[in-house]
Amino acid sequence: MYTIEQIWKQAKEDTFASNLDGAGYQARIVYGCRIVREDVTGEVQIYNTGKGGDYYKKVHDVNVFLNNGWRYGCYEVSLDNYRDRLDRIEKLIKSEMNGKKNPKQIQSYKTQRESVLNKYAELMVKLNKLKSNGKR
Repeated sequence: MYTIEQIWKQAKEDTFASNLDGAGYQARIVYGCRIVREDVTGEVQIYNTGKGGDYYKKVHDVNVFLNNGWRYGCYEVSLDNYRDRLDRIEKLIKSEMNGKKNPKQIQSYKTQRESVLNKYAELMVKLNKLKSNGKR
């Protein structure tokens, strides 16, 4: 178990994370997870940058981070985003197959699906490596 402050410290020390510090806050982002610490209040929030449109949505299940650490939580959130993307692509392929049957569009969707599947598999390897090391 970790505290939210420990998660912030892990994110800050993560050399792969990008620094997004601004006026009045410090922030890091990696694999679609953005963690922000307000300078005045010290409040820490974790956001999912893969969902939400114009505004990032807060991560609903912060317990993934609290139980397993920063990087593990980022992998889980990113994998969830990939699964959502794959579902949307599959629906688009089915819709196109049942509708216009435009071969170029269908091929485009299949290429997108393959790209997302490759990223998903790559991230699963990293998550499994993290699990096997027992280091989170």
